[in-house]
Amino acid sequence: MTDQVDDDGFVKVERFKYKPVTNNKKKSKKNSKYTFKDSDDWNIDDISLNLKQRKEALINSRFYKDLLVIFDEHLISTKPHDIVCYGIGSVQKSKNAQYQFVLALLLRELLKIPGTMYIFDPVMTELDIELCKLHEIEIIAENEDGKRLADKPTLFYMPHCGRGLYSNTLSANWNKQHLPNVTIIGNRFDMYVGSQLEKDLKRECPYLIPAVDILDVVLFPKEFDNNQIFSDLSIQTFPKETVDKLEPDFWLSAVPQQDA
Repeated sequence: MTDQVDDDGFVKVERFKYKPVTNNKKKSKKNSKYTFKDSDDWNIDDISLNLKQRKEALINSRFYKDLLVIFDEHLISTKPHDIVCYGIGSVQKSKNAQYQFVLALLLRELLKIPGTMYIFDPVMTELDIELCKLHEIEIIAENEDGKRLADKPTLFYMPHCGRGLYSNTLSANWNKQHLPNVTIIGNRFDMYVGSQLEKDLKRECPYLIPAVDILDVVLFPKEFDNNQIFSDLSIQTFPKETVDKLEPDFWLSAVPQQDA
């Protein structure tokens, strides 16, 4: 552009004219590849992408960094051969289930599980089942009500299960041989014992009452996603040295009494 000179010899300065910025929101919306899709319409790619995002959020959190320290100090030494997952829910339908499922996969990796990862929840969808098969997780064919014998060291991953289900898992292993094989990631048993009527506990979850006196409890970190997904969870183990010292009467104390 050449400068123009006026009659007095001054250079005319041509000011830039700014074009108004057009609103391209409609255009960008139209070209966006990200659209909302209801979980009812998901396929395996959709759910896999969702879990990838959940995993990134989890492993980048302060909660997970603190959790790794706890696992290193209190869980890896249990050397579980298998993992049994009860009560996670539907990964397709639930945000909580998505994060809990991701943590289960991370546990298998961290613990270098040599055996099998099992899963059961009656609300699992066909897509949930497809997802489990993709990750080589064996679906438990029938509802065991938690009563699986731990003939090898076994991690029972049971976040936010009902108290009766915890009691059932203990009942199936309620002896000196099998109880030390049981490690439970779930709600703290002492949350139930002492806070509810003993007669109700004896009827609905009798094995939790004596279990509180012999287990070791390590709490999860407190904060993650408003403390809802992993709230009140813990690692609960039954040290062999403690179990071996128990008297025969202890094992009978949990056996439900028949009403007269």
